[in-house]
Amino acid sequence: MLQKITVVLLCLVAVNGINNNNNNCSTEAHDDLIRTLTKLFTQKHVQTVSVSTCWRSDKKSRLLFELSSVDISVNFYQTAIPVYHHTWYRYGILVDVSCTQIATVLFQQASKDRLFDMRNNWILINSRADCVSSNDGQQVALETFETYLSEAYVLPESNVFLLVQTNDRDSSWDIWEGFKVSKTERIRVYRHGSASVNRLEVLDNNSVSLRSDLRGITLKATTVISEPKMFKGFYPFAETDLDIFAHMHNDMNIVLQDQLNFRMNLMIVDSFGWDLGNGSFSGLTGQLQRDECDFGGIGSFIRADRMTVIDYTVGTFYREPSALFKQPPLSSVRNICVLPFKFEVWMAMLITLVGFTVLIIFLAWMTQRFEKNGDEALTILDSVIIVHGAICQQGYTMNLNTISIRVAIFVLFLTAVFLFTSYSASIVALLQSPSDSIKTVRDLVESSMTFTAQISPYGQVYFDETDDPYLRKLYNKKMKHQGTQKFTLASEGIAKIRTEFHGFMVVSAYKLISRLWREEEKCGFSEIQLFKLPILALAVIKKSGYKDIFKQKLMHQEEVGIKNRIIRRWIPPKPMCDSSNRANQFVSVSIKEIYPMLQIYGFGLCVSIVVLFLEIGYETYTRYRAKHDDDLFYKIFGFTYNKR
Repeated sequence: MLQKITVVLLCLVAVNGINNNNNNCSTEAHDDLIRTLTKLFTQKHVQTVSVSTCWRSDKKSRLLFELSSVDISVNFYQTAIPVYHHTWYRYGILVDVSCTQIATVLFQQASKDRLFDMRNNWILINSRADCVSSNDGQQVALETFETYLSEAYVLPESNVFLLVQTNDRDSSWDIWEGFKVSKTERIRVYRHGSASVNRLEVLDNNSVSLRSDLRGITLKATTVISEPKMFKGFYPFAETDLDIFAHMHNDMNIVLQDQLNFRMNLMIVDSFGWDLGNGSFSGLTGQLQRDECDFGGIGSFIRADRMTVIDYTVGTFYREPSALFKQPPLSSVRNICVLPFKFEVWMAMLITLVGFTVLIIFLAWMTQRFEKNGDEALTILDSVIIVHGAICQQGYTMNLNTISIRVAIFVLFLTAVFLFTSYSASIVALLQSPSDSIKTVRDLVESSMTFTAQISPYGQVYFDETDDPYLRKLYNKKMKHQGTQKFTLASEGIAKIRTEFHGFMVVSAYKLISRLWREEEKCGFSEIQLFKLPILALAVIKKSGYKDIFKQKLMHQEEVGIKNRIIRRWIPPKPMCDSSNRANQFVSVSIKEIYPMLQIYGFGLCVSIVVLFLEIGYETYTRYRAKHDDDLFYKIFGFTYNKR
């Protein structure tokens, strides 16, 4: 009996000694764990750590001391971490999964609020777990992740790491990371590295490639087609003038599928989505808001109201709606009769012709004075008529025997030939030239041009939300009264530009113009950018687990030139004007072009009739005065008649 009691006492002493040793080892291991965690948070560039554990106060104090020593702030939470910490820096969250109740509530909250993202670094530990061998670490990590995060929103963008202590004597831990490629897939774990008090080894060589491989899952995407009835589908090198940006983004998404190894299930709607007034959205934005699709298959504008319910990746393309139109002919806005020469040239011509007139008068006077042969002398009016005939290429009917006057008239007609040739050539060129009278939106509004716009999901929104008074006036004055006809197909609008004085708002019509217009017609059209719009961007669901990997791959497409290739494929450059073809263009002259000449004709006709009546009156008056031998009037106006 005594022997049995002795054995029992020895066993109790042994057990007590073992427990004391285990406690000492446990304390040392815990200190090593805290130092290792500090090293790991420092390597992740974390500035703030939220701690959710069931540790004793002394252990928490020890953790606070270590993290504060490296300028990392610490928050301790017993239950759940608040979701209002919207920070721009790296955020660390330490969770002890051995505190089962705390961990379960925390993970449910984090999954609901989608806090498993690139910004938050989750470090999981199990302070009550036994040490395991390196070979069993993967199995332990997989069981831990499946136990606590099997239903969580832990997609490739999540940063969730688990520390599993190994059997090594230097208190080292293996670091395991886990995530799911989709919400319905099973979670997978990968060895991220190892850590100890003295060293930290992170295996970053395969982390990016693992997260960029979605293992052939199917993601739902939604695109917007403004004319679903005319849509013929997406296929390589499709020839279409409708929904250009839908095709451009589809080409990018096809490349994105290959980059991330997933399949795309594409759905079609006819609207980008607008606020319905109750916080919900329609169209593409509404589907993303309700998680009915994973990402947008077409870029949409970054709007403040949409950013409350969806997120955006990176900018893709610019949508630049412009007003296309043909400038009115130059003859319709300017008097082309005075345009061939500058003011200085006109003055030089006037001085030259006046000089010739004075010279002819002088030569006629000198001839009459020295010869006195009784021949009829040139009057001032005769000299003016000769110069005028030279200008108009009409010649003269007078017989001039004096060589000096003939030489002067010869030089006059030779000069007039050069002037007339230059003037005629300039007139022909001006008849073929468009004007540049319409340069701004204000000019569009004040012109007599009609105006329509291309059918587009954003067409009405452009004019409803603009702050430009001239754009509002353009819509109210030239479009609103047309009803449903104010928005038409691109082909119809471009056809109107060819045949009418019409303006058409379109995003891209260069392909239509290149294919349908003649070469000489391409020289006459102009464009004015109406709206300065933000860049389009691919949208994803709010706090999506794919946002950053989508951003990385889309940026890579731009860096290697895929984006520019797509732009050149779907948006051709502005058609070049071939001046040689334009020179062969036949231009019909209308009444508008010759209207200034008709004005001169009418003015001259009226003047001639007035002069006729004056002459009749003068003749009547002279006959009346002849009876009274009054020659006063004849002395004043007699220079206009030949005296014998």
